[in-house]
Amino acid sequence: MALKALMPSIRHIKLNLRSQQYRAFLSAAYRCDEVWNQRLQHPLITCINVGDYFYDLDRKYKLEGKVSAIDVDLFVNKIESSNAEEFVEEIEDLVHRLRRSPETVRMLPSTPHAVLRVLLEAGCTQTLLKMLSDPLNYGIFPDHYTSNLLMDTFLEQKNYTAAARVASVNMLQEDFGPLLTKTLTLASCFLYATSDDNQPWEDYTLQVEEPKEEVKIRVRYLRNPYFDDHFDLKEPDHIVGKTLAWVSPLIGGAVGVSCEVLGWALYNKWTQLEASLNRASEGTESVAASVISRVKKISEACNDAETKERIMAVISRLEASESKVAELDLGSLMVDMIKKAAVVTEPNDIQSQKDTYISWGKTRENEFQIQMEEYKKRQLLAEIEKKKKDLADREEVIFFFDNKEKLEMLLTEKKEKYHQKKMPHKGKQSKDEDEGYIPPEVIRR
Repeated sequence: MALKALMPSIRHIKLNLRSQQYRAFLSAAYRCDEVWNQRLQHPLITCINVGDYFYDLDRKYKLEGKVSAIDVDLFVNKIESSNAEEFVEEIEDLVHRLRRSPETVRMLPSTPHAVLRVLLEAGCTQTLLKMLSDPLNYGIFPDHYTSNLLMDTFLEQKNYTAAARVASVNMLQEDFGPLLTKTLTLASCFLYATSDDNQPWEDYTLQVEEPKEEVKIRVRYLRNPYFDDHFDLKEPDHIVGKTLAWVSPLIGGAVGVSCEVLGWALYNKWTQLEASLNRASEGTESVAASVISRVKKISEACNDAETKERIMAVISRLEASESKVAELDLGSLMVDMIKKAAVVTEPNDIQSQKDTYISWGKTRENEFQIQMEEYKKRQLLAEIEKKKKDLADREEVIFFFDNKEKLEMLLTEKKEKYHQKKMPHKGKQSKDEDEGYIPPEVIRR
């Protein structure tokens, strides 16, 4: 009966959430488009033809087996959002090559930002999420500013799955950043958890096809299966639940308490859920009635009857208290929190990012000069080695008659070594013995 009574309020909350997410939380100035586009006017980037440049980098990689960090940075920063769709595969390929080479330690901080921002502006969401979901092969880790930009854009597009996946990266790195990033992370995961029409949560891990025939492989030992309960998480509700459970205490208040309870329930951590409910019953903040009803439904999946009974007992105690369970519009409260955080944080973030873009331009120029000096040094060493070889050849011709006896002795030594190799080794049967050898009779059993 209690659940039926709460259904109208839950439906009302979801409708409010949907109507409130049509606009971006961050202002247009937060994108710093003018300073970001100034990179295209830099002399190093202006002279690049994207198609020819990728061809040169691809040929260099096939010859030398490596790719330069500054070359990849120049390539991804040259691409504009208008033509990014044409070079998505090239971006993915170059970043993957860089990640799998020793040069990955020299990756410039502007490279992952440029990759994510170009893909975001071009609408290549699937490629963006694929690269974020596989840091081992791509090494793309967004900073707090980029995370804010991604989550805000996806929330504006009502793509709560993409927003939650970006938010989960902060959880996996155990770095939720400043208040603005925390509130956007909380809103992204909460909206994903409460929305009924989310896009599919794609699994971008490489799927190995099982062989049709049985294949036996000899191994020295078998590793015991291990699940770290963090990077190995694959279930979307568990990932989103853990993110909610970790970021909510950093927010606090009724929103933080409610989302923490919901997070542990989605994560199916029943012991932590019970502890969180107990803290809520002993604290001063209220828990949203919609969250309590959702937790009741999720708790039905708990296989431990004793733990499940304790959870229901704590929920009953909360519902019995007049002030512990309240009709809270969590969506509106989150929107207000994000707006307040944006007002405080945006000016500093905008100025800091503008300075960062300028700093990245100087770093890019310095790295290019270092690479040019290394290239000139290798070229000079190659020329010196060539001149030394030419001088040695000329010296051999000029002093041929003076070194004639020495050269003849070397030639004699080479002939003796050659004949020794042709002679049979000790212990090896002679040809006559081989001819008289009679193999034993092989009887097949």
